[in-house]
Amino acid sequence: MFGKDNLPKPIRVDGKPKRRLPLILSGLGLAVMLALAGLFWFGQAVPAQQVAQAQAAAKTQKDEAARKKKAESDAFWAKVDAENKAQREKDAKALAAFEASDGGEAETTKREMEKLGWTQFAGDFYYQFADKSEYSCSYSKCLVVHVTTMAPAGCPGGLYVEATVDAGGASVGRANSITAALPHGKDAIVKLTDTSGAGEAMALTDLHCLRG
Repeated sequence: MFGKDNLPKPIRVDGKPKRRLPLILSGLGLAVMLALAGLFWFGQAVPAQQVAQAQAAAKTQKDEAARKKKAESDAFWAKVDAENKAQREKDAKALAAFEASDGGEAETTKREMEKLGWTQFAGDFYYQFADKSEYSCSYSKCLVVHVTTMAPAGCPGGLYVEATVDAGGASVGRANSITAALPHGKDAIVKLTDTSGAGEAMALTDLHCLRG
């Protein structure tokens, strides 16, 4: 029989028992697995980050384009408003001079136009509302009106048409449009739409020629 001193001794490698080698290999395997997991995560995270950055850049570009479009629209209508004010003043002076020099002819034109169903807005400008059976406003309130000018030169720059949008007896907005160049006596059909969606009624408030 073998005594305690006769049992086989563990073989040593570099002075250490050989049986510790599997522990070292196990630790190395774990480190490799963790490194591979890190590489996999990095490989998944980077494309997702790139997609997010591309989407953010696209949104920024879209927002900038929208801001630019709104700024251009605001600038255009501000210019139109300024021209409208100047033109109204000019038209008022011209109308006063015309009525003072030949009021009889203006009154005759008015009577003839009224016989044809037109209503004088002011001076040479006339309108008549389209029959509701001729148009549809869809989900927004709208106003469709026939407009014309009896000025000898017509409106080479187009006829500006504006309506107030009212709710509860107060103005809550406006709707406007510009016709193409309008010769003397030619009928133009204009549709004015309440884009605010808050209006209960609409009424024509402005008709005048724009400068060509």
